[in-house]
Amino acid sequence: MSNRKKWCFQIPLQPEFKMKTAYYIEKREFDQRRNKSCLYYQFKCNSISNTMLVIPDGCIDILFTCVQQAPYGKVCGSVLRSKEIQLTPGAEYFGVRFPLGGEALKWNCSMKEIVECEMPTKDILSLDDPAQQLANLPSFEGRIQQFQETIGPLFLNEDRCSSIVMNALYHIHLSKGNITINDLAQQSGFSTRYIRKQFEHAIGISPKLFSQIVRFQCSLSMFMNDKNYSIWDIIEESGYYDQAHLINEYKKFSYYSPKQLMDTVTKGESIGYIT
Repeated sequence: MSNRKKWCFQIPLQPEFKMKTAYYIEKREFDQRRNKSCLYYQFKCNSISNTMLVIPDGCIDILFTCVQQAPYGKVCGSVLRSKEIQLTPGAEYFGVRFPLGGEALKWNCSMKEIVECEMPTKDILSLDDPAQQLANLPSFEGRIQQFQETIGPLFLNEDRCSSIVMNALYHIHLSKGNITINDLAQQSGFSTRYIRKQFEHAIGISPKLFSQIVRFQCSLSMFMNDKNYSIWDIIEESGYYDQAHLINEYKKFSYYSPKQLMDTVTKGESIGYIT
């Protein structure tokens, strides 16, 4: 498969970014020249709750706290199980979310080190924190332009992952996570061991786990966005074996059953983990 084959990535959901914040706005972009997808977003942390649940999504976020007195940026790797992150009450945030593998990254650490970690941007760049540039801008569009022109190139290379990894990512997303490593090996002509090694080096997790996260996100999108789907429609469409399989995978990634997660998110309540 050519590296220039259109990237079929769908921006995953982080429901509480919309549900528990004020003035949430987002802009999804597909850059034809660089063949990449990304999501720009902005919100304000309200004074009632300064925590927010993040769920596994197979992405990296660069999140900037845009306060004049102490602007701050950090790179957030994808979590493998839901967790709460701390926000500054009353602060405005600007973020960029992009898929693992969609870009090659410029910092000197492995992708495994980024998964489930938060790293200050000033430590990664060894420069003044670029959050100050964004904090001084009053508009969402102005921050997007500033990131694209000056900040993004500090983090992201023009080069992409290898064709082997890109091929695996393409088919994982195309199948909504319902593909085995044996299928990927047959399509690519490489051994399962070689694909797994290349994938884990570039993405930080195994193809199997990444596929499960994609399937979880696809089913979550159906729960959140279309009230006409029954539970059985979602099970069939998402590729789960049965209801137990669906519930077990939700608890694996979010600690909650689908109903519990939907009730908690839509009511805007704080998450308390189930043991």
